[in-house]
Amino acid sequence: MSESQRENVTKRDRQKQRREAKLAAERAAAARARRNRLFVFAFLGAVVLAGIGVVVQRQLSARAAQQAQVQAVADNLEALGCTPDEQQPDLGGGHLSGTPEELAAEPPVAIYPDRPASSGRHLGQVAKTGVYDTLIDERLLVHNLEHGYINVYHGEGAAPEQVSELKTWAQEQIDGDFDRMIVAPWTGDALPDEANFAYTAWGFRQLCREFDPEVAEVFARAHHGSAGIAPEKTIPAHTGTDQQGVLDPTEENILFPPLDTELGGGEPNAGTQAPSEPVEGSTEQGPGPDSAPDSPLDPSLEPLSGTEGLPTETAS
Repeated sequence: MSESQRENVTKRDRQKQRREAKLAAERAAAARARRNRLFVFAFLGAVVLAGIGVVVQRQLSARAAQQAQVQAVADNLEALGCTPDEQQPDLGGGHLSGTPEELAAEPPVAIYPDRPASSGRHLGQVAKTGVYDTLIDERLLVHNLEHGYINVYHGEGAAPEQVSELKTWAQEQIDGDFDRMIVAPWTGDALPDEANFAYTAWGFRQLCREFDPEVAEVFARAHHGSAGIAPEKTIPAHTGTDQQGVLDPTEENILFPPLDTELGGGEPNAGTQAPSEPVEGSTEQGPGPDSAPDSPLDPSLEPLSGTEGLPTETAS
């Protein structure tokens, strides 16, 4: 082999060696990159799993705390003078006619055999979420129950400091997770079982002589919104009066015949009525074919006690 041939072979060997060295370096770099990616993925996976574990642990801890609270409340009911949270007979639903004559003939005491009511026929309007000192017609509030609300009543015999505690607690709940809640004075005779407080949800009721926030919270958590059995619990909470048919009891009593004269202290105007349009978004139907047809309020007449601003036309 000549000298030039030997030089060519040597040159090719060097080139081959360089290519092999380059490929080896690239393979090593790729291997390092794969190891780094695996490490990152493993680290991220560990972080995610740890996060999931924390969330699951918190959920389990919260559930355990809630179960412990439920048991503690059950153990303390007798001491607080409370009945159990009991399911009530289903009285159905549907709207009452809005004429004063028919409303006067169907007061709460006539259509709700066991009060405070947890179901039954009701007015076509609802009350705005809130804590009130005014009187609110029970036939109105039953409609709120149908939308997944918790109604809390306090009777005349309730200690003022406990009523104040109830109001503070309820407002905190409304500002938090329980925006379907109304607190108001009881409009009927004395509450059953010598109770001073009554918690109602659609289909359920609990009575207590004393207010206890733990009892109230357990009841609300069991029945509020989607947790309960209310037929129309998917309708949004009524936190404003921009919806048709949402009445605000903040300034004055909302009472319809015959309660407007029995409790409101005023005489109703002849020919006025409470219109019975369903609340916007409701799937309910109005009075059946055997009911007297509704007619709009006469704009020349004064509204019934507490019904100023009541809608008179169905929104298109």
